Amino acid sequence: MRKTVLLGTTGTPSGRPPWATTRVAQREDLRYNRRMSRQHIIGLSSVLLLGAAIPSRGPAQGRADFAGTWVLQLGNRVLMVLTLTPSAEVGGQFTGTLVCPRHYSYSTSAGGYFSDISGPTVHYPIVRSSTKDNCLSFTTQHPTDKRDEDQFQLCIGGDGRGSLKIDAPAFEGWPVTRETGPSQVTTDWESTRNYFLGDTGVSNPEMKQIFDEDQKDRQPGVGKIDWGVVDKADAARREATRKLLSKGKLHTGEDFERAAFVFQHGDAPDDYLLAHTLAMVAVARGRSGALWIEAATLDRYLGSIHQPQIYGTQFYFKQNEPTTQEPYNRTLIPDVLRLNLGVPSQAGQEEQRKRYEAERFKP
Repeated sequence: MRKTVLLGTTGTPSGRPPWATTRVAQREDLRYNRRMSRQHIIGLSSVLLLGAAIPSRGPAQGRADFAGTWVLQLGNRVLMVLTLTPSAEVGGQFTGTLVCPRHYSYSTSAGGYFSDISGPTVHYPIVRSSTKDNCLSFTTQHPTDKRDEDQFQLCIGGDGRGSLKIDAPAFEGWPVTRETGPSQVTTDWESTRNYFLGDTGVSNPEMKQIFDEDQKDRQPGVGKIDWGVVDKADAARREATRKLLSKGKLHTGEDFERAAFVFQHGDAPDDYLLAHTLAMVAVARGRSGALWIEAATLDRYLGSIHQPQIYGTQFYFKQNEPTTQEPYNRTLIPDVLRLNLGVPSQAGQEEQRKRYEAERFKP
């Protein structure tokens, strides 16, 4: 199989044959695309790599037992089933199969996700293998084309857990678990949907409760909130959200958007930067409505370090002084970009400012 380096694209070029001449381009994510024709795309930072990868070595943790059935799940769906049986002829080697849909794409952005999953299920036999410590490197072969091979690596730890990877620099492994019973690959995939690693598809109810309380505390409106009470509650909500985040309990774009609002109501530049990052993840996970909080968190961060905001999402209130957005760099971002981010135009912002002003000084 030929291996080429592709630059300047994030998907499979339409009609491009595996031997096509390619270029090298700058990217910040790693993608893998697999088709029945065995055309692969792997991008590392700036590089998309077509073809098979070279096995690498995993960390030494002593002799490991690889035999059994290993499953890669996306929520409650099974994407891959790896079955391993010790070779009766050569010690330390394994036979078996890797079963998966004919086509899928993988990107490391947003925590890693699969997309474009389609085609029938294909059984790829394992034709070679070798072990070192707790890692098994193995080669699969296309069932109808013996020249078409791919290399993978399975590294296992305790409690029946491990990671399966296409071996390439900076390519993180996909989490797999050892199953005791039979497992079948899911067939009813939505080809236009992104399936995220670790995403159950169900938002965290605790995160929802934290967010609802955050919003409820702000319902009285401008000038009617007891900030001495709310500030303490905000700090407790940030701590609770941080614990959920550190334990990997945030799964959906909605979870990350809600967490962004909680940290947007922080009291330090780092809170706003974390909020901005959470909003970015929410957008990457399909929550397009989080574009507004993504813009607002950056504006608030800029204000916290004594720099002018650039989108105009922030309004400042001082006793006995007019409502203002200053400091505000009004020339950097055109209104056409604001509207794409769900941010009102500058004319719309002035209407907002006047409404806030009227509400503040209402008799």
